[in-house]
Amino acid sequence: MKKYFVSIVLVILSTTLYCSAQKENNKSLSIKNWLQVNTESIQLPAFHSTQNMDGDTYELQNLLQENYLDKDKQQPAEKNILKWNGENLQWTKVSANAKDFLNTKSDKNSISYCITYFSTDEWMKAKLIVEANPMLEVYINGEKKISHYEETTDDAKELSEELKLEPGKHCILVKVLNTKKNNDFKLSIEPKEDWNKNDITFSLSPEQNLTIHKVLDGEKVQNIELSSDGKLAILSYIRTLPPSDDSENWKEIQEIATGKVLYTFRGSQLSDIQWLPAGNRISYTKKYNDNTSIFIFDFENGSEIELSNNIADFSSYNWTPDGKQIIYSVMKDHSEDWKIRKIQGMEDRLPWFRTRSFLYKLDISSGIKQRLTFGTTTTGLQDISPDSKHILFSQSRPDYKEYPYDKQNLYQMNLKTFQTDTIWKDKLFGGSAQYSPDGSQLLIQAGPSCFGKLGESIGKQPLANNYDGQLYIFDLKSNKAEPITIDFDPSVSQAVWNKSDKNIYLKANDQDYIRLYSYETISKEFSTLEIDSDVVGNFTLSANGQSMAYTACSISSPYKAFNYDLESNTSSLICNPQKENIEHVKFGKTEDWNFTKEDGKTIIGRVYYPPNFDSNKKYPVIVNYYAGTSPVERSYGGRYPLNLYAAMGYVVYLLQPSGAIGFGQEFSAEHQNNWGITTADEIIEGTKKFLKAHSFADANRVGCIGASYGGFMTMLLQTRTDIFAAAISHAGISDITSYWGEGYWGYSYSVNASGKSFPWNNRKLYIDQSPLFNADKIVTPLLLIHGSVDTNVPLGESIQMYQALKLLGKDVDFVQVKNQDHHIKNYTQRILWNNTIFAYFAKHLKTQSQWWDDLYPDKNL
Repeated sequence: MKKYFVSIVLVILSTTLYCSAQKENNKSLSIKNWLQVNTESIQLPAFHSTQNMDGDTYELQNLLQENYLDKDKQQPAEKNILKWNGENLQWTKVSANAKDFLNTKSDKNSISYCITYFSTDEWMKAKLIVEANPMLEVYINGEKKISHYEETTDDAKELSEELKLEPGKHCILVKVLNTKKNNDFKLSIEPKEDWNKNDITFSLSPEQNLTIHKVLDGEKVQNIELSSDGKLAILSYIRTLPPSDDSENWKEIQEIATGKVLYTFRGSQLSDIQWLPAGNRISYTKKYNDNTSIFIFDFENGSEIELSNNIADFSSYNWTPDGKQIIYSVMKDHSEDWKIRKIQGMEDRLPWFRTRSFLYKLDISSGIKQRLTFGTTTTGLQDISPDSKHILFSQSRPDYKEYPYDKQNLYQMNLKTFQTDTIWKDKLFGGSAQYSPDGSQLLIQAGPSCFGKLGESIGKQPLANNYDGQLYIFDLKSNKAEPITIDFDPSVSQAVWNKSDKNIYLKANDQDYIRLYSYETISKEFSTLEIDSDVVGNFTLSANGQSMAYTACSISSPYKAFNYDLESNTSSLICNPQKENIEHVKFGKTEDWNFTKEDGKTIIGRVYYPPNFDSNKKYPVIVNYYAGTSPVERSYGGRYPLNLYAAMGYVVYLLQPSGAIGFGQEFSAEHQNNWGITTADEIIEGTKKFLKAHSFADANRVGCIGASYGGFMTMLLQTRTDIFAAAISHAGISDITSYWGEGYWGYSYSVNASGKSFPWNNRKLYIDQSPLFNADKIVTPLLLIHGSVDTNVPLGESIQMYQALKLLGKDVDFVQVKNQDHHIKNYTQRILWNNTIFAYFAKHLKTQSQWWDDLYPDKNL
């Protein structure tokens, strides 16, 4: 898979050359305009005439082969500066026929760089042709395609290379060794398939549409944690390392006020880095002979102290607020090697089920370690009291006798006496708990049914969707709970009770936004925090409660880290690691588009337009949805980067059907026992209304795509309509019964999708609403994609639909992604997976089958 190393498309310069040719003679397109920079002279190394260990001497061609310039990072525009050995060299526009083309002032050997760009609107094959006198190398998108190491003075030597060009903008870079003999070269591109005069466009601008590499590559900020006083932050980063499938993770400590990076932990052996409750100190762990040691590092005096060592099976740790103790957990896998065994309950088939975790206490002053919990059931730390005297911990276990088949116990332990009190026992819909600032109450984060009907607001719906996150304040003396979000429609996913101002700060899905809110416990009112981004990743409060930081992104803006001033309610940027990566990317317009059903319900959606959109043209359309219990958020990138689909020349319509969280409990409860009947009709109705309302949308070229529950929806839709010209299902469910029984989360997810319904008591849902049992109704070409080791939605869900459609003589394709689970995470496979989607839609929505045929040629098997 070729890597696009150049960012491209904002405003095409006036120097853009539109090239045309006639199909009859397949005329080559000569490149006439370049950006050029001439370097100063370069020297042969000392002892160049001496043979090395291989018996070779250093030749002129070796000067050319040296990697003087970072080829895959060059994306210059005219008048940009190239820094070269302390000098500033300017990229200038020059014609290939001009006198100053490759004219160097040096009397000695020197290197010249020439760059130009060209765009293709569709996948195509072409030939790259070079007529060269000087020694040179030619790169396309950072990959060397042609090399010429024999200097000629009279007749130019012709060299060529076959190219496979994906849609988008490409960069040609030529490195020329100037020797004052003859520096001329000519370069042209010759398309090999049928093509139109505007199929290839040349430019001197590095601006481009979004590509899959712009989505995947570059440094990304993942998390932020503030120091106790909020003046420093630990930032967590990740970057891909193409062309390999490896990635790099590291942390940096940055000063908030100045932006200065004080420390970086790139390539270090440290893990579990976190701030101490007070002072500018961090703790971290190191592994020695499979055992773990815990250290403290003090920034003020630069000292490192080992707190404890030789901890076996170490898992994680937390500081008590007074900084005098650490509560840590150990985790041990009790599974055994086996050739045949009895499954001890439904969860026992899950590979992690026999892993158990228990809690320990480390006293900092003495180094004494004491075990806090024991038994057969995992105990998980929930919180530590503000006075450091108590902890909250929980246990959960399956119970197949009672819906929802899982029960939770919550306990409070005195860390001095180990006295343990039960806060609740056998709770059917458990949650997470944290102490109030004074320790007298608990903030409970759970679903609507955590305290029975107390927290439910589902109207006439029979069952709540307990993926819809709610908050409760639980009084430890009275054991009574108050549902504080019962009239708050956004679905809570993270909450912190601030000890400074006593407010509760929370992150919540508000329809397709993820916002930050504050809840004033006295006035009992919610307020929206003013931030510029659409989707918050995570947020953190400093230990003193006076500072906040968060990560966030928007539709056309990657994740950044921000500091939030709680007094002025304003944000300031901490870091923007993707700035350079997308510097030259042009995004199309995005706007909301909603429709109202006959029953008065509004179904929200949004539209992604291609860059350089022209409303007078007709565009193919891709309809996207999840239709499960989570809305498709307004984030950048992601596994289905809709901006990228638009960049490929499609209008993309995304809608949020009934059943999603973030719209209120009654709306999300519609997910229960529906399995696509309501949502399928909404997708069909929304698509028809969208096409009718937008003249530029070509109703004959509409595709649809969804994954997981959305993959199920893709299959189900084709049994109920023929409005789509092509459909793609990734990891989709074809038979609700087999998914319920086989998927790792099948029956547990069904608690919120088909609560109290089973194959034996609701055949209509499990059979009539399963796409497999309606496969004969499908007339739309369908692509099934699936990870070969998917444990959430097993591979068989696609296999059985593929077999059914093949036997029925339907147009169906099936692509497996080797050794990938429910999500395609491997770097190179992710690119191939995306290209599979693009190529399939190109074949069916653009009548351009060459890309698909190249990826998956028919074989005579």
